[in-house]
Amino acid sequence: MMRDLLIIAVVLVVAVAGAVDQVPGMRGAIDSERAWEKAAEARDAAGRDEHPTAIAAFIAALNHDGRLVGTVCDELASQKLWNEEPDKAIFYFQRYLARHPGESNRDARKGLALAYSWSGRQPEAIALYRELVAEDPSDLEASLGLGRALIWDNRLHEGFRVLRAVEQDHADTGEARAAGSFLLTVLDEYDPHLDLRWDGIWDSDDLTIHRLTALGRTNLGSALVEAGGGVAFYSQPDRPDINAPRVQLGIVTPLAHNWALHAYAWVDHFQSDGPLTANDPELDWTRVGGDAWLTWLATSRLRLDLGAGSQVIETYDAFAKKLHYEPVNLSADWRFVPAWTLSGTAQYASYSDGNERTRGAAQLLWHRPGTWDWTAGGVVYYMDYAIPYPGGYWAPDWVRNGSLTLRIKRRWARVIAQIDGSYGLEREAGSDAIPVGGFHGHVGWRMAPGWLLSGDVAYSRSRFTSDSGYNRTTATVRVRALF
Repeated sequence: MMRDLLIIAVVLVVAVAGAVDQVPGMRGAIDSERAWEKAAEARDAAGRDEHPTAIAAFIAALNHDGRLVGTVCDELASQKLWNEEPDKAIFYFQRYLARHPGESNRDARKGLALAYSWSGRQPEAIALYRELVAEDPSDLEASLGLGRALIWDNRLHEGFRVLRAVEQDHADTGEARAAGSFLLTVLDEYDPHLDLRWDGIWDSDDLTIHRLTALGRTNLGSALVEAGGGVAFYSQPDRPDINAPRVQLGIVTPLAHNWALHAYAWVDHFQSDGPLTANDPELDWTRVGGDAWLTWLATSRLRLDLGAGSQVIETYDAFAKKLHYEPVNLSADWRFVPAWTLSGTAQYASYSDGNERTRGAAQLLWHRPGTWDWTAGGVVYYMDYAIPYPGGYWAPDWVRNGSLTLRIKRRWARVIAQIDGSYGLEREAGSDAIPVGGFHGHVGWRMAPGWLLSGDVAYSRSRFTSDSGYNRTTATVRVRALF
């Protein structure tokens, strides 16, 4: 299954990459009149935000008269950029600027810097934005672009300083509001300098888990390194308490402009205040775990991730047997049109008790951005164990789930809120289908320029949710900061 998904992904990449532009140039006799007609059509289409139509007309104009490169190539590049083709936009911006040596061309250079940034070439974007800001410190658009590129290059401190200066020194401007909105997103969704959190988990079999985590991050060049740790507390009626301190290290680093590596490793020490079973001593187990994945942005609309890890199984019976598993994952996200994304995941996992698991998911989502951000769609899951019910954790022969999902997100100047809901049917081997679903609510408040307080609550009625196959309720409180 993993091999089949990889083959499909490669075929998709080749198909997308094969859709290249015809190189503009003189094709037969020059027809300047027709070239200008097509350029006018392109500008009309661009004014209506019909980017594919505008691109086709601009390329037709250049094919009728290649001498228009120095006149319209920057407009073609902008259309390529807004059509989410940053690599091609870079090519056309560079062609235009090559025809105008020694000229300022700030708009074209800002377009090129943005194309660099959107294509993942953050060092090139940062260098060009620095030139533009040095030439004109009052150009807030360039400063905003510089701050974003620095953040995307994992240079959190520099990026925060630049964006905060725009927000603070130029209040009531559109750029200041954009800087504040981006910093809210970074604090809420990215990996900031400081991340403190408490997680509470309550399963319907009365297993309770509390986790306290503290992580700190800083950059070494374009790499973001992480260090920290925490402790987890497990409890269940009539069973001894378990605590598990953890030490953790991690790194996020670009390998190329469209390749990135996330790698995390930790050491847990599980210990109980009594024997978990009558025949065992108290739990005293040190376990090394980890999680890593390699991301390839094949195009602006196609992403592939290959990952592997090592995890413990969080049930009391599994702790007694010191069980763990090692999953290998392959996933792909393809936004085949702007509003629709198709995703797929395949996973194989080997268990320390000799069991094996295959798991897959497919999802089709529709997304409409705006003040109220809407996402809706459907998802199907499948899971199969080689050895059903070996003991220690939920492991059915097979289980399937099909659900509809809805997410609504809303942003204000300093607050971000989101609510998710799902409803569907789930069937396990030997059982009838049952209704399943859940909800998740999230609120994040930027309580100070570099600080965010957030809270989450969630409930899931699905056997996929926990290692024990029981329903789960969770809550999270986080404090996050940029310096």
